[in-house]
Amino acid sequence: MKKINILLLSLIGFWSFISCGEEENPSPDLPETGTNNSISIQVYSRFNNQKLFNANDYAAVVGRIRSNQNSVVLLQRVDATTSSTEIKNPMVTIAEETEKIPLFAWTRYADTQIEGSGILVGQTITEMKSIPTSEGCCYVSVPLTVTGGNGMNFSSITFENETQLATGIAAVKANLDDKTVLIGFAAKSLQNKLKTEFSGETYRFETMESSGGNTTQFLFLLTNPKWKLQEYKETAVGTDGISCIDLKIEKL
Repeated sequence: MKKINILLLSLIGFWSFISCGEEENPSPDLPETGTNNSISIQVYSRFNNQKLFNANDYAAVVGRIRSNQNSVVLLQRVDATTSSTEIKNPMVTIAEETEKIPLFAWTRYADTQIEGSGILVGQTITEMKSIPTSEGCCYVSVPLTVTGGNGMNFSSITFENETQLATGIAAVKANLDDKTVLIGFAAKSLQNKLKTEFSGETYRFETMESSGGNTTQFLFLLTNPKWKLQEYKETAVGTDGISCIDLKIEKL
């Protein structure tokens, strides 16, 4: 498949799909996260590949995002809905209320629903790389500047089934460098296969599972050995089954 560059931004209350653009003199809003080489990332998910919000109530998630300083926030399955006149996405409201720049990484179209995940950052974005690798699977990467002036390519991918692995793993390996920090989701049945693919001295591969019930997926962190996972913790957000994973990662 051809590589496509799609950036979904919120502009004065509505969403637009645009091709990669550039803005002069981007000025990142860098959070204070501890040491100059450590960064904080938040991930929100149900860990079962279901959409994150069952209703238009985002208060608990917004409140937690606003109360923590993070370089990146990843929200799994904040699906958009379409009509003849507009596209609606929870990321619009969440971005406005957290004062972050939103990105939407779509994975598939299903009737009037666009499945995908949202990314929130606190700095101007000039590019978003999106590589569809198979049906329902897409590798996404966004270049950022994080604390200490370090460059980071924040990346993400979700593997729902084994048929997505070959092309998805190939895309991950082709794009992995010393700036890559990849946060991904995968079906629990794929954990051993992924551990095998990303074993050895070339990779640093960490897995995390939710302690909640009715989960079918796990979270994984993939970097090269120049990054290290310092710590992570899970927090239940609200009362509707949403989990937040707070990760602290250090650039060695």
